[in-house]
Amino acid sequence: MSHASMMSIIGAALLSALTAAVAADPAGGPVRVFLLAGQSNMEGHAQIRTIDFLGEDEDKERAALLRVFKPDGQTLVTREDVSVVSNGAFFAALQPGLGARKVAETPGSKIGPEYAFGYFMGQALQEQVLLIKVAAGGTSLYQNWRPPSAGLPPDAKPEEYGGMYRALLANTRDTLRNLQTLIPHYDERAGYEISGFVWFQGYNDMFDPIMRREYSRNLVCLIEDLRRDLDAPKMKVVVGVMGINGPRNEIGKQKEIRDSQRFVNTVPEFAGTVRAIETAPLLHPKVLELNCPGSPPDGIPQPGRWLYPERDIDKKPITPEEQALLGRATSDLGYHYFGEGRFFILLGKSMAEAMLGLMKAGR
Repeated sequence: MSHASMMSIIGAALLSALTAAVAADPAGGPVRVFLLAGQSNMEGHAQIRTIDFLGEDEDKERAALLRVFKPDGQTLVTREDVSVVSNGAFFAALQPGLGARKVAETPGSKIGPEYAFGYFMGQALQEQVLLIKVAAGGTSLYQNWRPPSAGLPPDAKPEEYGGMYRALLANTRDTLRNLQTLIPHYDERAGYEISGFVWFQGYNDMFDPIMRREYSRNLVCLIEDLRRDLDAPKMKVVVGVMGINGPRNEIGKQKEIRDSQRFVNTVPEFAGTVRAIETAPLLHPKVLELNCPGSPPDGIPQPGRWLYPERDIDKKPITPEEQALLGRATSDLGYHYFGEGRFFILLGKSMAEAMLGLMKAGR
């Protein structure tokens, strides 16, 4: 699907949702709006069933989070004080299933970072919270998300660059124009505030040296341009540093992208308003050991085969118990963080904590 087509679908889905209503009666004050953007891992490819693995965590505080999301041990929570527009489809209440899905208007079987991020933002803030998520797999910052001030590469066709950036602007503006319809309790006098932007992306830029070299500059331009184009100069920004295959993958192309994302922490103009956070440590160590074992055979590097040399998978194959653990914990491949629901709960929580920290410091 072209990104022009995606923009059209996003707009149509949003318009079809304008008769929906939020059941909660929010506290006074502006609606707190948070933008979430990126590629497939912002969409979210963790099957809902894998959230339960969180309860097996060796860290007791993390394990206890399962009760936060399943207070009765059976049903995952929803929040009526948090509403979501996800790729154009409006949902009056935050709920599981708003990750990647085939039908935009229907919750599916997956989550992304929006679920835990929205939960903890709703818990911390008195005002109504609105998440606007625009994400698409296979998109790069260099091309699809390219912001205007980054300019165009030589001989580039303008219509082939920046489509997702324009989609995010259009989706956000359409949503904000229709808040009175989307949120019946919306107080026009209080209005809304675009409080934050969360970025989780990087995989597709990793495979081209020019894309890697330009990434930090393009990310700075993305933040600056969004603040300007949305008239939100104080918008706080959280960047999730790409963590595919975990904390040991600080090598080669992956490290280049990670360092380019960490660069925003060094920009003087961003001090106190932008923060890049680490995501790699949030992956479960046993999942990493079982998926990225061994040393490269014959000294020839293979993807993931050098990260856990202490586990020789040929001499010590995966046991039935370990296979069962992977069945409970994972639902996808490594570039989707193994579809580990536990990871996406911890990721959303970390993003929310970083965002709330920036908001508190900026008061």
